[in-house]
Amino acid sequence: MGLRLRLRADFDISGFSKTNQAILRALKKYGMIVADNGSNLYISGAPNPKWDDDDLHNLSNIKGSDFEVVDTGKIEK
Repeated sequence: MGLRLRLRADFDISGFSKTNQAILRALKKYGMIVADNGSNLYISGAPNPKWDDDDLHNLSNIKGSDFEVVDTGKIEK
């Protein structure tokens, strides 16, 4: 929990829709935080009727190995 992951810079996003490419570019730049355990890696967000759920489902083709761990520095106690 709390592990920061970033989509690898060399991950090819060209085969995805423009909407998904925007999401993938954000994952390359800002990454994401692991907020659940005990299941496969899922990307979740706030629901919006403007999103095309069928298109977003294409993001499920991304694997955990497509990400890299981001070192956020030493945690002091």
